[in-house]
Amino acid sequence: MLVRANNPGCAVMQRSNDAIFVTGADATYARTLYQLLRAVARKGWNRGMTWIAYDLGMRAEQREMLETQFDWVTFRTLDLAALPGHYVPAEGSYAWKPQIMWEVVEAADGPVIWMDSANLPHRAPDGMLAHIRAHGLYLLRGQAPLQERCDPKVLEALNVPRWTWGTRECVSGLVGVDAGNPEMREIMQRWCALAEQPEIMRPKESIERHMHDQAVLNALVADRVCKGEIVLPEEDVDISSGRPVRFLSTRNKVKPDAPLWQDPWIRARYRISKIVDQFLHRLDAFHLDHDPFWRMWGEKFVVMTRDGAGAPEELPCPFGHYYADPFPIEDNGETWVFVEDLNYWKDRATLAAIPLHGNRKAVPILDPGVHASFPFLFRYDGRLWMLPETCKNGRLDLYECTSFPDGWRLHRSILTGVNAADSVIFEHGGRWWLITSMESPFSGGAYRALAIFHTDDPIDGDWKAHPVNAKGREITARHGTGRNAGAVFEWQGKLIRPVQSSREYYGQGMELRAMTLTPEHFEEEVIETPPHLEMTRGEGVHHMAQLGTRIVWDRRTRH
Repeated sequence: MLVRANNPGCAVMQRSNDAIFVTGADATYARTLYQLLRAVARKGWNRGMTWIAYDLGMRAEQREMLETQFDWVTFRTLDLAALPGHYVPAEGSYAWKPQIMWEVVEAADGPVIWMDSANLPHRAPDGMLAHIRAHGLYLLRGQAPLQERCDPKVLEALNVPRWTWGTRECVSGLVGVDAGNPEMREIMQRWCALAEQPEIMRPKESIERHMHDQAVLNALVADRVCKGEIVLPEEDVDISSGRPVRFLSTRNKVKPDAPLWQDPWIRARYRISKIVDQFLHRLDAFHLDHDPFWRMWGEKFVVMTRDGAGAPEELPCPFGHYYADPFPIEDNGETWVFVEDLNYWKDRATLAAIPLHGNRKAVPILDPGVHASFPFLFRYDGRLWMLPETCKNGRLDLYECTSFPDGWRLHRSILTGVNAADSVIFEHGGRWWLITSMESPFSGGAYRALAIFHTDDPIDGDWKAHPVNAKGREITARHGTGRNAGAVFEWQGKLIRPVQSSREYYGQGMELRAMTLTPEHFEEEVIETPPHLEMTRGEGVHHMAQLGTRIVWDRRTRH
């Protein structure tokens, strides 16, 4: 088929399954474009593929040199004079990129790939092209969440669901689409149409790192990516990642006046700096995942208990461990405290029960094979149930006690395919309620949103999602703020939810919120801490639970 350009005389033939690579530069990046095209020829990316380069304001001698050197490239000129002023590259909105992409995609029906001029190919692009043909869209992930790279005003204007705002952004230095896919064509067309709106591409009084064209593209696909309707590769861009994509390198900028003989040294400098950066990220990940001393140095909780007006006591913990997330329970007239038992040497936690009588030696109760915490307990139909946090396995599992304290049988998975943390179940208003904290998909755990479900049978019933889930409450808060900090309880006729309040670091503090809760409505507000819970006001208090006059809580002592 024929690929038609808006520029007369610039037509390129494309067979249905050929890939079209598109790039461009102004005078500032013409030298960078030269480096890219030389690398493309060296790595053979030009064989059997179509290349189009857009002139975004190059000097005449720059374009002449490029056309002479790379006769396999079709050069086009973007008529910036016919476009709004913010399209000019010097304005920094990057509105020209979606304009260019739609111009090419509109007339094509195979893979179309935008390549920033600062990219450099290293290996064959076969994997990328296969993904485009199979799934329609190829983007590399960065590390920052969408809401830190796209102004919230833009997210709201484009009706991006708040529960997706924590998903990791994708970069627009490499954008691959299947022009034969109607859904992908629609996305590119809308991206192009939105580029005409300066308040969307470059909003006034914006957040510090609003990423213009990249932000808008992410906003257009976030909902569908998070729902699984668009499948992106699980590959990171080669910046600030220990597991970057290997087939190309990004952001290899060259000064416009750099002599040609410097190319090998420029490439080597970028290559070495990225190798070092990637090694440091892998080293950091290794410390977090495998070095017990690293975690021991930075993370420590202690569990405290007090009965009525008695003196607080710290529950003893063996060396190399810490206890957290305490929940008290009574069995046969004796009180036990169920806790998360983190083992520094294994770098994960299991669950244990500590008797508040005798020698207070912890009894292991559950090891699900993944990190376990928050052993929430409740009674129903004369039996004891536990809803621990095991979010690494992608489920929220309900366990039945078969023999107290250490006999537990998996009854069912209440939720699947989710990362749910610090979940509680309680009865209120003739219904059973589940309140949890859901990770924004693909966020890496940094951002979570409040989620509520209800049912008439907490054991075997179907849990119905509350309308508040769509609002993505707490998604803009980091470090665990908004997560449950213990069991829901009633006080002075109010339904109270203990909530983590960690603005600067995880485990910084907690607060109490009074809830108004019906199947159609949810509101909550912070209340003054009751006098008998004054210990929860201090910094580092992360969790609190009650059983009659007995209160248990934990406090973070190292961070």
